[in-house]
Amino acid sequence: MTNTETLKHLTPEAFAALGAENTVYLRPIVQDGVIAFAVHTAAGQPIGLMESPEMARAAALQHDMTLVSVH
Repeated sequence: MTNTETLKHLTPEAFAALGAENTVYLRPIVQDGVIAFAVHTAAGQPIGLMESPEMARAAALQHDMTLVSVH
């Protein structure tokens, strides 16, 4: 199994053990015809919605979270 395949099968508890409980990523979405940025935990749970990526970065820093880039 590759590293990517292994990561896809980790439970939320396993992510937490790796320190991922403080890791978030952004996903651009369209809401009411406007682009917004959904903030998700490493396990994929949505936890917030921001007007801009800059606001999301600021909120992540304010809450001691690490914002990562997901491609």
